[in-house]
Amino acid sequence: MLVFEPVYTDGLAQISYLIGDSKAAVAAVIDPRRDIDIYLQMAKTRGLRIAYAIETHIHADFVSGAQALAKRTGAQIIGGRAGTYEFEL
Repeated sequence: MLVFEPVYTDGLAQISYLIGDSKAAVAAVIDPRRDIDIYLQMAKTRGLRIAYAIETHIHADFVSGAQALAKRTGAQIIGGRAGTYEFEL
Protein backbone atom coordinates (compact mmCIF):
# COMPACT_ATOMS: atom_id res chain seq x y z
CA MET A 1 0.00 0.00 0.00
CA LEU A 2 1.22 3.47 -0.88
CA VAL A 3 2.19 5.77 1.98
CA PHE A 4 2.14 9.49 1.11
CA GLU A 5 2.51 11.95 3.98
CA PRO A 6 3.20 15.67 3.52
CA VAL A 7 5.24 17.44 6.21
CA TYR A 8 4.74 21.20 6.44
CA THR A 9 7.39 23.51 7.92
CA ASP A 10 5.91 26.44 9.85
CA GLY A 11 7.23 29.82 8.77
CA LEU A 12 8.55 28.57 5.43
CA ALA A 13 6.86 27.88 2.13
CA GLN A 14 8.33 24.39 2.23
CA ILE A 15 6.72 20.97 2.15
CA SER A 16 8.55 17.68 2.35
CA TYR A 17 7.08 14.22 1.91
CA LEU A 18 7.47 10.76 3.33
CA ILE A 19 6.52 8.31 0.61
CA GLY A 20 6.69 4.59 0.94
CA ASP A 21 5.49 1.11 0.18
CA SER A 22 4.07 -0.52 3.29
CA LYS A 23 4.23 -3.98 1.71
CA ALA A 24 7.97 -3.65 0.96
CA ALA A 25 8.47 -1.67 4.21
CA VAL A 26 10.65 0.90 2.44
CA ALA A 27 10.36 4.69 2.24
CA ALA A 28 11.90 7.84 0.83
CA VAL A 29 11.85 11.39 2.14
CA ILE A 30 11.58 14.11 -0.49
CA ASP A 31 13.21 17.47 0.34
CA PRO A 32 13.78 16.68 4.03
CA ARG A 33 13.97 19.56 6.48
CA ARG A 34 16.77 19.86 9.02
CA ASP A 35 14.78 18.38 11.93
CA ILE A 36 14.55 14.73 10.86
CA ASP A 37 12.88 13.34 13.98
CA ILE A 38 9.42 13.70 12.43
CA TYR A 39 10.40 11.42 9.51
CA LEU A 40 12.00 8.87 11.81
CA GLN A 41 8.85 8.73 13.95
CA MET A 42 6.53 8.54 10.94
CA ALA A 43 8.57 5.71 9.43
CA LYS A 44 8.70 3.82 12.73
CA THR A 45 4.95 4.16 13.26
CA ARG A 46 4.29 2.79 9.78
CA GLY A 47 6.92 0.04 9.95
CA LEU A 48 9.04 1.57 7.19
CA ARG A 49 12.80 1.80 6.66
CA ILE A 50 13.94 5.10 5.15
CA ALA A 51 16.14 4.06 2.23
CA TYR A 52 16.32 7.31 0.25
CA ALA A 53 16.56 11.05 0.84
CA ILE A 54 15.67 12.83 -2.39
CA GLU A 55 16.61 16.45 -3.12
CA THR A 56 14.48 17.90 -5.92
CA HIS A 57 16.60 21.05 -6.18
CA ILE A 58 19.18 23.13 -4.30
CA HIS A 59 17.48 24.70 -1.27
CA ALA A 60 18.54 28.30 -0.67
CA ASP A 61 15.76 28.96 1.84
CA PHE A 62 16.42 26.23 4.43
CA VAL A 63 18.97 23.66 5.58
CA SER A 64 18.35 20.18 4.20
CA GLY A 65 18.13 17.15 6.46
CA ALA A 66 19.35 14.73 3.79
CA GLN A 67 22.79 14.22 5.32
CA ALA A 68 21.34 13.72 8.79
CA LEU A 69 18.88 11.14 7.43
CA ALA A 70 21.67 9.32 5.61
CA LYS A 71 23.78 9.25 8.76
CA ARG A 72 20.94 7.99 11.00
CA THR A 73 19.31 5.53 8.62
CA GLY A 74 21.88 4.66 5.97
CA ALA A 75 19.62 6.26 3.35
CA GLN A 76 21.07 7.00 -0.06
CA ILE A 77 20.95 10.68 -1.02
CA ILE A 78 19.61 11.30 -4.51
CA GLY A 79 19.80 14.65 -6.33
CA GLY A 80 19.75 16.06 -9.82
CA ARG A 81 22.92 16.15 -11.88
CA ALA A 82 22.58 19.87 -12.58
CA GLY A 83 22.81 20.75 -8.87
CA THR A 84 26.05 21.61 -7.11
CA TYR A 85 26.18 19.80 -3.78
CA GLU A 86 28.70 20.20 -0.97
CA PHE A 87 28.30 16.52 -0.08
CA GLU A 88 28.33 13.22 -1.93
CA LEU A 89 25.12 11.91 -3.44
